[in-house]
Amino acid sequence: MELGKTRESQAIRRHLIDVVRSGRADLVADACERFGITRQAVHRHLTHLIRQGFLEAAGTTRGRTYRLGPNRRQTGTYALGAIAEDRVYASDFAYLVDGLGKNVQDIWHYGFTEMLNNAIDHSAGTRVVIVAQRDDESLLLRIWDDGEGIFKRIARLLDLADPREAILELSKGKLTTDPENHTGEGIFFTSRAFDFFRITAGDLAFSHSEESDNDFLVHLQGATGGTLLTMILSPTTQRTLASVFNEYTDADTLDFSKTVVPVRLALYEGVALVSRSQAKRIMNRVERFRNVLLDFAGVDMVGRSFVDEIFRVFARNHPQVAIKPVNMSPAVQKEVDRVLGSDAAATP
Repeated sequence: MELGKTRESQAIRRHLIDVVRSGRADLVADACERFGITRQAVHRHLTHLIRQGFLEAAGTTRGRTYRLGPNRRQTGTYALGAIAEDRVYASDFAYLVDGLGKNVQDIWHYGFTEMLNNAIDHSAGTRVVIVAQRDDESLLLRIWDDGEGIFKRIARLLDLADPREAILELSKGKLTTDPENHTGEGIFFTSRAFDFFRITAGDLAFSHSEESDNDFLVHLQGATGGTLLTMILSPTTQRTLASVFNEYTDADTLDFSKTVVPVRLALYEGVALVSRSQAKRIMNRVERFRNVLLDFAGVDMVGRSFVDEIFRVFARNHPQVAIKPVNMSPAVQKEVDRVLGSDAAATP
């Protein structure tokens, strides 16, 4: 099929779905008039949409009615300076989760509005492209802005030496370049509410997988302009937004009091974790939390100075912070036990 014909078919089918969404009953006559095509051509497009699962039909040919099917797809390009995230969601994207569980709708709504608001307030871009789709197996959301790029922007505004440090800071939570207007919690909680979460900017990508409960830093061959967020959620998940919040907030004060620091994100290519400076970067800002899980998954060994800086120096200077190491290899466990043991022996 010629490119022009393909685009025309896509436009017709998007319009038919929009008319069905609106509840109007004159979709065939409307499409004939709008696109200058025959009723037979409109019905061919409707048949295609039914076969693809985007629409469902009921009744005879003359009295046939249509409704949205289980498969749904919505795209849109918006000027960042002229939109509000809640209005974009309500008008164009909320319908994708109609009929699904309230817990799924809550997560979808939270992640969509939080991440789009980040693009509006922080990207310094001019436009955003949003692609969302639903089928029986997954809900997929992609939000791309043409701004500076999140890792580069954070590194510049917070005076970090390497954009990879921005990824480590993002993973902890409570990171914002605009503390007067933002808490810095959106990315942390969104990454844990969805089954899969990924931020791509420049030649770096940060991802969190609920299946493995791990964070990953990935170096890419090519560079992505701006910032691209990709989120995937099962339409049948039993996870609730409240359960995600409850896991990391204080039951009495409702403060965001617990974080998980994925130590592996400090493992820059070819670098072992041996120095006090590396330990200080890992522990940067964690005094803002009362409970800190240091996740050593993917870390085979550490140096004694590195461990001493965290478990003796930092711990003594911040007694209000409870530090718990998890997923330690035998070599890491040995070094941590050595420092904790020597510190206990030195205590009067």
